[in-house]
Amino acid sequence: MNRKWGMITGVTVLSLVVAGCTPGGPTGGNQDSGDGQTVIRVSWWGSDERHNMTTEAIALFEEKNPDIRVEPEYTGFDSYWERLTTQAAGSNLPDVIQMDTSKLEQYISSELVLDLNELIENGTINMDDVEDVYQEMNIKDGSTYAIASGANAFSTLYNEALFEKYDINLEPGYTYDDLYEAMDTVSKGEGDGAWGFDFVKAEYEAFTHYARQFEQHLYGEDGQLGFEDQTLVDFLTLEKNMIDNGVSTPHDVTVEINDSGESMIANREAAMAVGASNGVIGIQPMSEDPIGVNVLPVAEGATAPGDWIRPSMSFSISAATDKQEAAGKFIDFMTNDIEGNEILMAERGVPISSEVRNHLLDQVDESVAKTFEFLEIVGERAGESEPLPPPGEAEVRASFNRMLEAVKYGDMTPEEGAETFRSEAEQILD
Repeated sequence: MNRKWGMITGVTVLSLVVAGCTPGGPTGGNQDSGDGQTVIRVSWWGSDERHNMTTEAIALFEEKNPDIRVEPEYTGFDSYWERLTTQAAGSNLPDVIQMDTSKLEQYISSELVLDLNELIENGTINMDDVEDVYQEMNIKDGSTYAIASGANAFSTLYNEALFEKYDINLEPGYTYDDLYEAMDTVSKGEGDGAWGFDFVKAEYEAFTHYARQFEQHLYGEDGQLGFEDQTLVDFLTLEKNMIDNGVSTPHDVTVEINDSGESMIANREAAMAVGASNGVIGIQPMSEDPIGVNVLPVAEGATAPGDWIRPSMSFSISAATDKQEAAGKFIDFMTNDIEGNEILMAERGVPISSEVRNHLLDQVDESVAKTFEFLEIVGERAGESEPLPPPGEAEVRASFNRMLEAVKYGDMTPEEGAETFRSEAEQILD
């Protein structure tokens, strides 16, 4: 058993002794549908491919658990959260909820999701093969509010053919100065219409990685901003220099390409871009060149790792359900069942169970295998996980992006941008 799960067991036992029962915790009493089966509703968002894979996996789950029947509920991402909000208002949330990390704190603070510690402690959800770094973001104050259904890490994606053409080799541990020099070589070599680096409108995440290297966070554990203004000024200055000197894509080009659904590294319009590690799976089919995945640069004067492993998405259980055991069995199946994961094929991200990862490594295609191998690298470099984003995160992100655009276009200095963002963000979070 991993260290974290041993600790959780102790916390759960203590809370039960003190309180008699964890509020909203498992009762062990499942309702019967009338035909001897327990019916659970499972919701998720995603593409047609995910829907097909998940419904096929559900059929296998029902075959292995004939006393449980699953009613699926799935839709696109935006309508998914609108639907859950309506269901929550009507006390009618699905029993199992596919959860995004950006939304989890909101569901925890509204007491809508169950503490899963007891289901882990009693073995309904087996976490023996799960390393701590894959689950830490789903734990708050010792309680586990979700189980990652896949994992990724923030990364850079790069066109391997362009790297070979310009003899670029950026080993993990490379610096922003190394990045600038390499990307400047590509920009000058490729000429008009091509740049070395593309931030892909992902500066919000890139700054999170940057700040972590100075033992700061975009959000602190208290839900407020957790970084110094000078850190943001340094990051904005670094990016603006890259854009102004033609090393990175201008903002209007980034927006146009990003909104079109294309990829500059796939089109050979850039050599390297910011992105989630599993982004390589979506970009590779768009490119004739092999696409690689690497860590982000190390900042000058860094004192801590910037890397961490995060859930690409997770599963939570509704705090209102009386079918906790059946819901827990479903999450355990999605986490640990080898045959089930042969159907799911890591579509939700790198499996968090080491046994499942090892089993699938020879079965997944080359781009998926790269994400497996990349997370092994990140796992060796990773620092502590990020605190969960607070309620209001979407509004703060929008404020960050407005400020960033103004700085890129020269309407604000980096100093003015940092001051403006802090003022707006603190009003949102208060």
